[in-house]
Amino acid sequence: MPTTVAPHGPPPQIPGFLIPADEAYPLKDAVAHLLERNNQRFPGAQPVSFAREHVSELQRNEYFMCEKTDGLRVLLFLHWQEGPGGNFEPVTFVIDRKNNYYNVQPPFRIPHYQHPNDPEPFLFGTILDGELVHDYYPGEAAPRLNYYVFDCLAINEQNVTGRTLDKRLGRLHDWVIKPYEANLTRTFGKNLTPNDLKPFALKGKKTYPAYSLEDMFSNILPNLKHGNDGLIFTCVSTPYQFGTDRHILKWKPPHENTIDFKLRIGDFPLIDPQDGEDGLIPDYDAIPHPVQLLIQHGEKKYQVFADLSLTPAEWKTLKSLDQRLDGRIIECYRTEAGQWKYKAETDGTPRWRDDKKDANHISTVNSVLASIEAPVTEMDLLGNAENIKREVYRLQGKLDQYRPLQDGERDAKKRKFSDMGLDGH
Repeated sequence: MPTTVAPHGPPPQIPGFLIPADEAYPLKDAVAHLLERNNQRFPGAQPVSFAREHVSELQRNEYFMCEKTDGLRVLLFLHWQEGPGGNFEPVTFVIDRKNNYYNVQPPFRIPHYQHPNDPEPFLFGTILDGELVHDYYPGEAAPRLNYYVFDCLAINEQNVTGRTLDKRLGRLHDWVIKPYEANLTRTFGKNLTPNDLKPFALKGKKTYPAYSLEDMFSNILPNLKHGNDGLIFTCVSTPYQFGTDRHILKWKPPHENTIDFKLRIGDFPLIDPQDGEDGLIPDYDAIPHPVQLLIQHGEKKYQVFADLSLTPAEWKTLKSLDQRLDGRIIECYRTEAGQWKYKAETDGTPRWRDDKKDANHISTVNSVLASIEAPVTEMDLLGNAENIKREVYRLQGKLDQYRPLQDGERDAKKRKFSDMGLDGH
């Protein structure tokens, strides 16, 4: 079953200009201070790959679920600066996973939640977590750039990382998304156009109970306006975790389980030019050997994991890019025959992960390999949806409101899964 009908494409470019490293230092310091951290590293949380034991985890703790958007994960920093006349003005930065800062124009001026109808006070001291996405709308030739917000680290100069997910999302909706949308309605009314949403629109990402799996696979994923490559489950009762968070679970269909490698181009074969010159010369048209895929084993320590399998046609595609290949981060998947191939965009070019500074660490690689060797399929998730629902009701103290499926309903669901091609055959 396809996970989405929306087109897949390369992640969007960040719409802004890169802040030089020396100028970004005080911004990184401001973010660290806001989040009460003693370092300037990228603060975003990172998920772990979904494994078989996580089916039980969804029954031990309550999780929210959302679709895993195939976009560019960035943080949005709503800041302020002093204007020419001494007044305060909003300024907006996008922070990528390499911890680069980009100034985006025009800045977001979100009305302060306490003064929703006053155009002067604006929201700052705010860090949002989300994904830049190209959404495709019927009748529009070009995609729209939207930013789907799925979490927040700070709002209105308050560090909210210590709060639970449900509290963070409530604050995000009431203090950010609601005032932002109300201001758009007040300003443009029914005449709102895509051009009014520059540099991009803010959208609160919809979350669902972890047991709403049938609705997710049957109705939500097929109707997305953008590419999708899985699901994200986030624990409701835990705080925001800088770095790897074992309570954020990244589920992908088996064919979407990929690893981000660093590419190393080997030597080109030597040929006799037969032009009267002595000696052999490299044949730059031929496939070099080896073309290696490297993974990270420690700080700036890389080791070869496998060779990249390339056909002559694929090598021709790589050459035609006329770009640097060696040392770039490339997303790859493993075939049933055990070969590693690059994940291709719709035009056949590789999915480069230039948004990432490093290849996956060996711990991440092992986690993905475990998912490949013993994948949790859509059918596995759907088959456990009722168990998850019952236990969530128990955790919420509402077990008396849980109504188990009756035999007829269960048989109807089995027939529906079979019709969807999810019967395991």
